[in-house]
Parts: sequence; structure tokens; C-alpha cells
Amino acid sequence: MKIAVCRAIGTLAFLSLSATTFAVEGGLGRPISGAAINEYAGLVPPEPGFAVAVGEAYYSGSISGPIPIGNFNLQLGVNTNVSFTPIAAVYIWPTDCKQWNFASSISLPIAYVEAEADLTLGRFKQQITDHNFGLFDIVFTPIVASYHITQTDHIAFSFTIWAPSGDYDPNRLANLSLNNWTFIPGVAYTKIFPKENVELSGIWQLQFYTENPATHYQNGVLSDMEAMGVKRFKNGLGIGVIFSWIDQFSDDSGATADRFNGFSGHAFGIGPIIAYGAKIGKSHLDLNARFIPEFGNERRIEGNLFQFNGSLKF
Repeated sequence: MKIAVCRAIGTLAFLSLSATTFAVEGGLGRPISGAAINEYAGLVPPEPGFAVAVGEAYYSGSISGPIPIGNFNLQLGVNTNVSFTPIAAVYIWPTDCKQWNFASSISLPIAYVEAEADLTLGRFKQQITDHNFGLFDIVFTPIVASYHITQTDHIAFSFTIWAPSGDYDPNRLANLSLNNWTFIPGVAYTKIFPKENVELSGIWQLQFYTENPATHYQNGVLSDMEAMGVKRFKNGLGIGVIFSWIDQFSDDSGATADRFNGFSGHAFGIGPIIAYGAKIGKSHLDLNARFIPEFGNERRIEGNLFQFNGSLKF
């Protein structure tokens, strides 16, 4: 159980970090397949204190056919490369309750966005490229509440908010903001099998977007469901697999969205995760890396995610 308590810090730190740089308006939305879940997703540790975390997510993908991005809504196809570096701080609140634990987190993400699109205007076709680097939208999770059903069963409820703090220009392909507020309630569950040293975790989040005031584009509600199984060994190493299903529950709306018939889509992803945990003095270090290829995407950019996360609990 001590190992689970320490490694749960990684999930808290990266609960608010797994996102990318395009909205549904741009063919992705906040989630990337397989990026949201982490080890012991349903568990907030009982020991109060601070933790810091840093990560690196690289996503490369493409989509063919028309796609709405800002004032560009006549593309024949888009290729994008995104490097996303979130830096987060987490605080676990002290409590006298043995069955509930609470935490909060904030993240300052740094992003590099590169996009290439084929633009058509009547009979004329042109390829345009753009890139951007800087601070992306700030994200904070005011509350994560974890209920310990038993020593091996845990459930957590969270609420995450994205603020449109990054630079946005509707006349650019590569932006550092989605230019909307995003509200994300979520629930996570973790089941631990101590004898086998196996963990099963799942997370489900719903994403609600405000309208982009620059384009009057309203994204539909997105569902992000992910599951993970990990087998751990005595040396601190763990190997496992992640499965992801992103689905849009409602159509996009607005004049541009109507021309794209609501632009509602879905995506699937599956891939391996490798994790490692070790104690350093009184602190605990956790690392994990994953590779998640997407498949079966419809009306969403399809690509591959490589992500590395590291957290240190003081």
C-alpha cells in the first residue's frame, strides 16, 4: 500500500496536464488518446504535502479532408506536430478523515506547435505552414476528492478548468490557446491486487467548452475514457498497457460548424506504458513513459503520442 500511496502523486500532478493545442474546432480537442490516465488514478495519498511534476508529450498526426481551424475552414488536409511541456505543482490537503483525501494542482504548460495545411480557394491550391512557441493555456484542478472504499479499492472525483491565457490569432494555423474556457468533471477508479502486484485503473472525463469569441465556434461535449493495467516488480519497475476511447457526445455549433455538419468525431488508441518508482531520502520519485498510436479516428486528427512524466513528492 505504501508504494501505491507514493505513486498516486504522479496521477495528481498530471491530471491537469494531458491536453494538446487544438480544440474540436481544429480536429483534436483538449484530450489526446491515452494521455489522461496515470498510475493509481483513483487514489489521493493520505500524507499531506507538496509535489512537483514535469512532463513532455510529443504528438504527430494528420487529417485529410476539410477541417475548421480559426478563420481557415477550407483546408484539404492538415499535418501537425506538437511538443507539450507541462510544469505542475500539487498540494495534498491535511484531513482527519480516514476514508477521504483531497488535493489541488496547477500547471503552466509550455508548447511548440507546428502545422501544415493545404488551402483551396476555387481552382487555386496553396500549401501554408505555421509554427508557434510559448506559454499555453493555464490549467488548474481546484479539487480532487478520493474515497478509499477498501485498502485495495479507491475512487476519485475531480474538476479541472482550462483558462484561455495563451496567445490566440484566428488567422494563424498554429496557436497557443483554444481561446475558450474548458470545464472537465471526471471520475477515476483503481483496483489493486496485492498478491499479484497488479493494478487496474480507469478514468472518465467529460469536457464542456465555452464559445470561441473570435470565431463564434462552439465545440460539442467530449467524452474521454481511458483504462490501464500495470504489473509491477520488486525492483520498482512496472509494465502495462493503456486503452483510450474519445467520443463526441454532441455536435459543434455555429455558422462554420453547420457547414461541416457538426464536425462530430471519435478516436481510439492503445499502447504500452513503462513505469518506475524509487525512494530518494524522504522523497519519492516516479517516472513513466508511454507510446499510444491512434486508430479508427473519424473527424479527428489521427497520430501517435509519446509521453514522459516525472514527479517528486517531498
